Amino acid sequence: MRIAVIDIGTNSIHMLMAEIHPNFTFEVIGREKEMTRLGDGTMAKRYLSKAVMERGLATIRKFYFLAQSKGIQKIVAVATSAVREASNGGDFIRKIKKETKIRVRVITGEEEGRLIYLGVKHSLELPEGNTFIIDIGGGSVEILVVNPQRILFLKSLKLGAARLNQLFLQKDGEKDLRRLEKHVAAQLKNILPQIKALGFGHAIGTSGTLNNLAAMAFYAKNKGQEYSPRDGSLEYGDMKDLYQRLAHSSAEERAAMKGLDPLRNDLIVGGAAVTLAFMKGLGIKELRLCDKAIREGMVYDYIARHRFRLKSEETIPDVRLRNVLRLAAKCNYEKGHAEHTAKLALQVFDRTQKLHRLAGVDRELLEYASLLHDIGYHISFSKHHKHAYYLIKNAGLNGFSDEEIDVLALVARYHRRGLPRSGHPEYAALPRRTRRRVSWLAGILRIADALDRSHFAVVDSVEVRVKKKRATFLLSAHNDAEYELWDAKQKCDLFEKLSGRETLFCLKEKAGAPAVKAPSAPLDREVEDKTG
Repeated sequence: MRIAVIDIGTNSIHMLMAEIHPNFTFEVIGREKEMTRLGDGTMAKRYLSKAVMERGLATIRKFYFLAQSKGIQKIVAVATSAVREASNGGDFIRKIKKETKIRVRVITGEEEGRLIYLGVKHSLELPEGNTFIIDIGGGSVEILVVNPQRILFLKSLKLGAARLNQLFLQKDGEKDLRRLEKHVAAQLKNILPQIKALGFGHAIGTSGTLNNLAAMAFYAKNKGQEYSPRDGSLEYGDMKDLYQRLAHSSAEERAAMKGLDPLRNDLIVGGAAVTLAFMKGLGIKELRLCDKAIREGMVYDYIARHRFRLKSEETIPDVRLRNVLRLAAKCNYEKGHAEHTAKLALQVFDRTQKLHRLAGVDRELLEYASLLHDIGYHISFSKHHKHAYYLIKNAGLNGFSDEEIDVLALVARYHRRGLPRSGHPEYAALPRRTRRRVSWLAGILRIADALDRSHFAVVDSVEVRVKKKRATFLLSAHNDAEYELWDAKQKCDLFEKLSGRETLFCLKEKAGAPAVKAPSAPLDREVEDKTG
């Protein structure tokens, strides 16, 4: 399966495209990034301007069409700080949905942190013990203390690089810089003791801001060498020196510093101030850089949430069967009984074709109804056939027409207890031809379900011999099947009425044994087309 994840951030919009493999690993097949600066003016005004929105929409439209050209089957999108805090963020989300059909999830800072953890955890081998993680975005900073098993501490702070730039650094003055430093210190005052109390042996940094800082520090020390983000790190002494250079630099001087992305020129000072404050306050001597974070975390999160779906798409190419099995699994169905009932039902369907004269699509619907007939147990044993009807009707099964869903739901509903009749509104509302289909399929399912009454697949197979006045079911069984015979006698009533034939059941291995005759019953006028 091919998936694209879109991260609508305060500074940039990123898209990662990946191929998910059957073993639940994935391979990145493409990355895209546009620095849309959605946070420009937004952090202070809490409002996305028309120009900002159009920049974002243009990028998302571009990403959408690119994803389609790459054969992407699923797009997952999240929006973070800029959209989350804007009073008209909902309007932006609505425009995206209208123009691209992409449903964007606006996530909290804490959810950002969780996804960052997933991305880091699966990209680096976290050492035993605690690790500190920091991600500096445009609007917020996510800080975590984690171990390989779980998150121990997670906090999202409104200290993103774009936010600090808008609030404090519009004039490039010394006083503004001191105000920024005091603001950061105040935000960290109550946080640092909590982190220190947990303790950590290693520190990891993610995000474009930190990778830029690491690259700038590297080039300041290593002339003529190339920086590799994969092996990047940032030492406290280098960070301290770099901050001093940045704090007293003009935009022109920063532009000449190797390693700085030109589009981050005005944002890097605020990011550097936050980085130095954390490294100094927590005594971090070295920050290891990781170039995997929230987007990779989004892919891992999707895989974790959709393991059954991904597995079924690989092994079950038929979308209708796949969705039926997905619903069945969601309702904790008894797989063995459901599959054996479906097997017996299809055998009966095939061997009684000259009676019912139904089409191939009806055979398919019988199989699906057999797989779902007991899912009502998920709600309650009592009236579980009616609960099955409700679940099927309201499951939103993709790949089926409304009429086919009606047939599935009603066949499951009539697999036990009362027979179809005009007093049932859902049945009566169907066209005459469809009522006939429901009745025949339910009649077959009632017998198939009875022939696995013990749920031990005692009856291996069924043959049916149809004569003018009699239908004889010849059963192959590998164990005592008296319980199944008893229940089949009770539940063949609908089949007998529809076929207009006496119904008998006989065990093949008990040659010469008398056939078990179904109890006679008067013909129900509400059941149509008795002879098929």
